[in-house]
Amino acid sequence: MDDLQDDKDTESMNFRPHRMQALFHLLLGVVFFFGSVALLGGIAMALGSFFIYGQMGDASQLGSLVNDLKTNELALKIFVFVSSSLPLIVAALLACIFIKATPIHYLSLHAPKSKMWFFSSLAFVVVCVPLMGFMLDINSLVDFSQWPEFYAWLKAQDATNIAMYEAMVGDKNTFSFITSLVFMALAPAIAEELFFRGFLMNAFHGVFRNMHVAILVTALLFSLIHVQFTKFIPMFFLAVVFGYAAYWSGSIWTSITAHFINNALAVAQLYFFTDGDYTRAVEQGATVPLAVSLILLAAATFIFRYIQTHSHTKTQNFYV
Repeated sequence: MDDLQDDKDTESMNFRPHRMQALFHLLLGVVFFFGSVALLGGIAMALGSFFIYGQMGDASQLGSLVNDLKTNELALKIFVFVSSSLPLIVAALLACIFIKATPIHYLSLHAPKSKMWFFSSLAFVVVCVPLMGFMLDINSLVDFSQWPEFYAWLKAQDATNIAMYEAMVGDKNTFSFITSLVFMALAPAIAEELFFRGFLMNAFHGVFRNMHVAILVTALLFSLIHVQFTKFIPMFFLAVVFGYAAYWSGSIWTSITAHFINNALAVAQLYFFTDGDYTRAVEQGATVPLAVSLILLAAATFIFRYIQTHSHTKTQNFYV
């Protein structure tokens, strides 16, 4: 973390910005995000169309293009990376450049200062991940069918996402597994942590002056942007866990590591345990007995309280 003394940031800026500047930086990052999505989405569309059809296509062909890309898993993975993961990286870096903040410090990209709190935070994540099935059960209590049109849209959205994941798995050979680890596990972990836990959580910390609120609001946006409401609570829970891992260790490399491990396990499950069947993978993840879930929840609560009380490497407020 930067050396913050007397309202000065001795490593990246002469004077630390205040709350209103944090709000401006937040809005700026959001603008950069949507701009990056539009620009890189257009580039991905153009390159994908040229690869499949031999000519540039327009936005009206997006649905058919994605469907045709499913016949080439590597091309599909690159398309998804350029259109969804890369914009997050570009937006976070552009925001840092525009506000004249050093990315390595503003985004907490420096190495964790304490191995103890790094591994303790990872242990917290490991205990919490099996609780995703429990959170999915809670999410299932929400009866979306009472809103027929919204429920139909949700089911169509889930079906599209499932088809995409299964298409990216492809033939399940060694090359496919390695590229899946890169594009389905590592790239999203780096991109999402850079933007959400690196940029957004820092900006919200400056706006609210409370890291707990910043973690929760960032997790809420993380869940909303994935537009998977049938898994909203598990995704929110996991995002909160990643947020605290980054906060306690003072580095988003902790949450990047945790995020990658979680994604990599999901990829391995698709390749080696469910034969590429995403629905079966979700069902297997929800099979932890209630008694075990309660024990894990108690353990997670204990670890949370211990690290929250004793960690001396927590992320400091970049803003005055």
